[in-house]
Amino acid sequence: MKRNGLLALLISGSILSGCQQIDSISNSTANTLNKGKYAFGDWIEKSSFNEFQQMTNTNIRDKFLFYVNDDRDRKVVYLAKPLVASGFNIEKRTTGTIHLVKLVNHEGTFAEANRRINNGIYNSEKDLPAKYFVDQARAQGHEVRVYKSFLSSQVNGGLVQVIKDFDGANNRYDVDPVYVEFNKENRPVAIMTRSWQTLAGIGVDSRIYTNIYFAQDGLRWFENRFTNSTLDNALLRVYR
Repeated sequence: MKRNGLLALLISGSILSGCQQIDSISNSTANTLNKGKYAFGDWIEKSSFNEFQQMTNTNIRDKFLFYVNDDRDRKVVYLAKPLVASGFNIEKRTTGTIHLVKLVNHEGTFAEANRRINNGIYNSEKDLPAKYFVDQARAQGHEVRVYKSFLSSQVNGGLVQVIKDFDGANNRYDVDPVYVEFNKENRPVAIMTRSWQTLAGIGVDSRIYTNIYFAQDGLRWFENRFTNSTLDNALLRVYR
């Protein structure tokens, strides 16, 4: 009996030791996974901040975006708070572009949604992105020329869009005026366009996209694509 009791004690101890080892391995694995998760998060945030640092137009960047250190001392990039308060969000950004999106309206059908857009449900010349774009240009002694909406589809057609064509969506590129910032040498340094997407779900949501371009390839394309006479005929107003 004593030997049986001793054997049972040894087996019990072995099982307990095995369980403790399994728990230790499990905890170690969890810690490794957590470290990997945080490391990946750190890499994402570092990559995002590096992109922020490399944006080619710092005047536009610093007007629309800012960064803060989070509780893990990572630099996180955000959209300017007044823009967020006005309903805008970042859809995408690169070193040469910023794309914002805002939900404008909800209707029952595509026909009604488009009718409201055509009738001017939203005045993009009076919103915060337009103000910010003009303000940062003026601060540098630049001027912003606003072109009529008939030029919008051509400009949008030659520049990268963040909205895609798919079933259940209707995209519009020809509704709003185009803003172009010119420097003192009369060269374009930034372009702002608007695009619309009406999206079917329970009813139809209308979203406006604000597209700001300042990469050199897009600016060169604009200069080569549009003649001075075309731009003069489309000119709506100038902000100096």
